Amino acid sequence: MTDLTFASLLSSRICHDLISPVGAVNNGLEILEDESDAEMSEQAMLLIRNSAASASAKLQFMRLAFGVAGNVSEMVSLDEAKSLTAGLVGDGPTKLDWQVGTQSLDKAVLKLLLNMILVGFEALPRGGILRVGARREGATNLMISAEGPKARLSERSIMILREGSELSDLESREANLLLTHQLASNLKATLYASAGDERIEIAATM
Repeated sequence: MTDLTFASLLSSRICHDLISPVGAVNNGLEILEDESDAEMSEQAMLLIRNSAASASAKLQFMRLAFGVAGNVSEMVSLDEAKSLTAGLVGDGPTKLDWQVGTQSLDKAVLKLLLNMILVGFEALPRGGILRVGARREGATNLMISAEGPKARLSERSIMILREGSELSDLESREANLLLTHQLASNLKATLYASAGDERIEIAATM
């Protein structure tokens, strides 16, 4: 297996995330074409606006979390990371608790943080509290917790985060888990992940 295979898995993962909001935009446009009722037209426009905003937020988040735009070694303001995370969470049932005690991070470290955030966000199928922490006091510490009804992270997901996986055993929906592991390995970071009692925790120290 090659880097091309991993890139293909990540691409499939991105497409999977965008199918729903883009499809909803298309559905809203079809309703507008056939609907003369003003109330139904307004509902269709609301669907289009919300779905387009969701697709845009996911693209912007994944562009920085998965991509390599700009200088990889540059420092990035955490204000941008907070804005991207707030966009990802949106106005849904998940609430963001941003507890970051530093102004900026190296882009490679920020990519790790964003991928940890994505894992935490997706562990809350019914919403809850997504807490994000980062400290630079000698060592750099990144912390994510996700707490809410039915919050879960499978044993396999925890294993991939901690130990990695062969690409031949990986599904596209797990690609960001392996990316998180690899980012931590490249930074020589110690990565911790646990799940239980409707709460998951992910932490990295480097």
